[in-house]
Amino acid sequence: MHAPIIFGIRHHGPGSALSMLRALEAAPPDLILVEGPPEGEALLSLVNDPDMQPPVALLVYNPKNLHQASFFPFAEFSPEWQAIRFGLQHNIPVRFMDLPMELTFALRPEEDSAVQLQLGWAEKTAPTDPFTEIARLAGYADPERWWEAMFERGPAGTAETFAVVLELMRALREQKVHRGIAETRETLLREAYMRQCLRNAQKEGFKKIAIVCGAWHSPALADTEQVKIAADKNLLKGLKKVKTQTTWIPWSFDRLGAQSGYGAGVLAPAWYQILWNCSTHTSESTSPHVLWFSKAAQLLRTKDMTAASSQVIEAVRLSETLAALRHTALPGIEELREAAITVLCEGAEKPYELIEQQLVTGDVLGAVPPSTPLVPLRADFEAQVRSARLKLQTESQSLQLDLRESAHTQKSRLLHRLRLLNIPWGKPEAVGGRKEGGFHEHWTLQWMPDFEIQLIEAGALGNTVEVAAGRKAVYRMRETNRLSELVDLFDTVLKADLGAALPALVKKLRTVTALAQDSLDLAQTVLPLVEVLRYGHARQLDLEGIEQLLEQIVPRLCIQLPAACRAVNETVAAEILRDVLAVNRGIHLWRPEAYAAAWQAALVQISTHGAPLLAGLGSRLLFEQKAQTTAETALTMQFRLSRAQPTLEAAQWLDGFLNGSGLLLLHQPTLWQILDDWVGGLDAVIFPEMLPVLRRTFSRFSNPEREKMLDLARTTPNTGSTADLTLETWDAKRAALVQPLLAQLFQSPGKVSEREQ
Repeated sequence: MHAPIIFGIRHHGPGSALSMLRALEAAPPDLILVEGPPEGEALLSLVNDPDMQPPVALLVYNPKNLHQASFFPFAEFSPEWQAIRFGLQHNIPVRFMDLPMELTFALRPEEDSAVQLQLGWAEKTAPTDPFTEIARLAGYADPERWWEAMFERGPAGTAETFAVVLELMRALREQKVHRGIAETRETLLREAYMRQCLRNAQKEGFKKIAIVCGAWHSPALADTEQVKIAADKNLLKGLKKVKTQTTWIPWSFDRLGAQSGYGAGVLAPAWYQILWNCSTHTSESTSPHVLWFSKAAQLLRTKDMTAASSQVIEAVRLSETLAALRHTALPGIEELREAAITVLCEGAEKPYELIEQQLVTGDVLGAVPPSTPLVPLRADFEAQVRSARLKLQTESQSLQLDLRESAHTQKSRLLHRLRLLNIPWGKPEAVGGRKEGGFHEHWTLQWMPDFEIQLIEAGALGNTVEVAAGRKAVYRMRETNRLSELVDLFDTVLKADLGAALPALVKKLRTVTALAQDSLDLAQTVLPLVEVLRYGHARQLDLEGIEQLLEQIVPRLCIQLPAACRAVNETVAAEILRDVLAVNRGIHLWRPEAYAAAWQAALVQISTHGAPLLAGLGSRLLFEQKAQTTAETALTMQFRLSRAQPTLEAAQWLDGFLNGSGLLLLHQPTLWQILDDWVGGLDAVIFPEMLPVLRRTFSRFSNPEREKMLDLARTTPNTGSTADLTLETWDAKRAALVQPLLAQLFQSPGKVSEREQ
């Protein structure tokens, strides 16, 4: 019986792929067995489709439990990919020979689902100990870098290279056995199944069999004749099966890089692509490291950073020198990094992060042909993306929408529906202080390959994005009785234009609102509902029911909210303050005339009986709405800042009173004088204790406001008014003594010290 030719490779190793390809070309086999899931054999013909653009991945999943899913990624430089292409192009049969996922999923417990959503050929327990030791003996701290230096860089190897790899792996496995470290059951099952595949192929009459597998497994397959067939059959006997489905999905370089580890990923996908291109493409005659530095310089120039040709030359020389000192044939990623930071980036790490993102990891996203089998929802999703004229890209991109245009409304509708399905392809950004404002939306789009499994999961809810999103909204509605969550869901459903889900959602909102006991929950719903009401016309939304909800909520709040503001600590008061401001804004935007009296009555109670922070805010809002005169507000302020009040409570009241803007003090000299008298009357021991609270209060003001306050503080005497100030009464020396504290309070150290008296 003819012995197979075993290519023990590094998954996604360009050097391994090139050496294997040269060996296959020199001695073509009559069958190629590739480590991979047999479920994917029916889809191998798509590898030669012109529309198939790696990186891509085979996705094998359990349709009844989508937590059980494994990805088998391929890049252009992956040895498995090149072996499959070679077989298809030369009419050589290609088969996958790994343990079927229908058996593997059954081996893994349900609670292990987080691990199962991984790369299919990542070892559950990687054999790192022997690799780490041999790497350490060779002078490498990382076994992956040792493997890269030995096998993935430099000239292509030959068939003899894989013979050396086989003997090395055999020695490492023997050492592992001597240490008493056993292989995992899953690894033993996989290797037993691989041997059975090899035996079956030999029985079929294939004589020149090429096996492409992870280097670690090569001794187990080379020694097939030494293992009894009965032993492998007994090992595989009785394994349970689960039903699986398989498809091709686009993959990305950043996902390849993120899954580093034995058998799982690669250190630098973009760099490996350059290595592959320079080795196989006749158009790339430049050395890979020279090409890499040239691209790095071009990238820096596009970002308006200096990168001269002389720097490129110097960086190339430095990388070559480092490689020579480390006894490697060509510079590797470490040499590239050190030379780039030293020369191109002039010692700065930040510019290199950009280079690393583009030329080490890369932002390449693959593509699969239209003939790829898809679940119905995935097909509808692709149609929706094409119709909306969007592109799936792993690189972050900004999208600005004007909802007065139907094409932009279509994009917005799709993105909101996907967010409902837990597919955050688009993330809304602030517009005018809100996430979505008026006729405009700003989004940041970034597609992740992991979203593919979420699309498949969403397919269980319906065959279209619209139907699935609507059902998801109804399920979420049934799972919560929190009013704030229901309002957020209502807002999203409206923006996603899911009219079928609205009746049930409005009914649930009314029921929960009627039964709500927590006034703070009610408070958090007002502004979102008002904004939906105000900006709904931009989307031509059906707003029936929102007015009735607000008419139900606002009167209750005016009665219940003051009680929630009493007897709370500072932390809770700070949270309630945001709710009070939101209600105040909501009423002002909705029906200020109809509810002004009721809301101001609530503010009077808050300003009188609320916690100090909230009482200060209540007084401020009453003054702004002209429900209190300047004289009444000044009287309240004098009382709250009097010596009879605890100093900390006075500071908290002031924090609430000044929340949002300092213009009130700048345009009301009387209030400023009261504050000035209070600060001036603070005891020398108390003042440093109050300083953090005061700094927090004044730090919220704009820089121009703080500058004007500083000027006002410098020109205002401790008592009296500015009209009584004369040169005769001004003591510059005494004023200079308080300037450091004033500067610390207003956070303008340079302003005080630089001005002349």
